[in-house]
Amino acid sequence: MKSTAALQRRASPAVKTAWVALGIPFDVPMIDEKVEGIIDIEALIMTTLLLMEQDRMATDLPAWLSRFSDLVNHQKLKTMFNTMPGQHRSVILEKVTQSPFSGAPKSIRDIFGLKPVSEIISKTVQMRERKLNTLENVADASIMIRNRLQYGTGFRADIIALTHIKGFGMKGTQFAKVLCTNDSTVSRVLGDLRACRFLDQDNERIGPVELYPGMFISSQSLWNLCEIMDAAKFSSQELKRGALENLNLRHDGLGTKILKRLI
Repeated sequence: MKSTAALQRRASPAVKTAWVALGIPFDVPMIDEKVEGIIDIEALIMTTLLLMEQDRMATDLPAWLSRFSDLVNHQKLKTMFNTMPGQHRSVILEKVTQSPFSGAPKSIRDIFGLKPVSEIISKTVQMRERKLNTLENVADASIMIRNRLQYGTGFRADIIALTHIKGFGMKGTQFAKVLCTNDSTVSRVLGDLRACRFLDQDNERIGPVELYPGMFISSQSLWNLCEIMDAAKFSSQELKRGALENLNLRHDGLGTKILKRLI
């Protein structure tokens, strides 16, 4: 692991495979959630911002947000941003203020305290928006998008999506941690789902269910990426190894891929 720049180069292709599934036409294979795991939309956005360089992603991400902002959980996105370590939050702020990201909708700009975009950037983002895949195809590829179309953009849709993961069966506090929300919100939703016999008392699905292997990108991916970026700056190989060995990869398929490329 030579530098943060090297980390970005190795991690970006995996992130782009997730975005292809969500409708951005990068020249990389599309990830299959049923093979690699579920993509958390807000975690993908934040991970992308942390890794973003001055390439096509700088215009395609705000274009995607302009098209699909109604399917973004703004509260979750804001919580993830505010929970990040200060130095990484500063990196993101620097990137979004110096890139066309300001072409994103006002509701997204407000999370990062961004000013309105210039007309030139706005036209560029609008042009890129026309290149995106259809909502129908995105919903077919992403279980979180599909659930949000059915149940709304609140946490209920995401909790139901996670119940497709074999053996997920987590307590409310664990759901809340992965989804960056509070225990009471998750407890209320889980109670509703148990009451209608959608879930059993262990929060596992009742009846036939299409299973997914885990999560490819979750909030844990974002926290792990921050740790990996910090470790990249260590001069001591022993310190780097120690930091990486302590990562929690249970809900982080992306982190697992990154480590394979770095170690």
